[in-house]
Amino acid sequence: MPKIRTPATIPPRSLSIKQASAYWGVSPNTFKKLVRLGLAPAPLKLPGLDRNIYDRLALDAAMSSLAARAG
Repeated sequence: MPKIRTPATIPPRSLSIKQASAYWGVSPNTFKKLVRLGLAPAPLKLPGLDRNIYDRLALDAAMSSLAARAG
């Protein structure tokens, strides 16, 4: 199946673990730890999809919450 590319002007809504961790500026292992600690949102497990995806808007909301708590 060919890979579908989104135009650069449309930001992706769903991200892989590598993309999500890069979006937050940390390594994938650190990002997984943040998920385990409840500081980053857990991935979406969609039926029929063989990988986990992370919702960019949920990542933004979690980061905003962390920033607000940090002052």
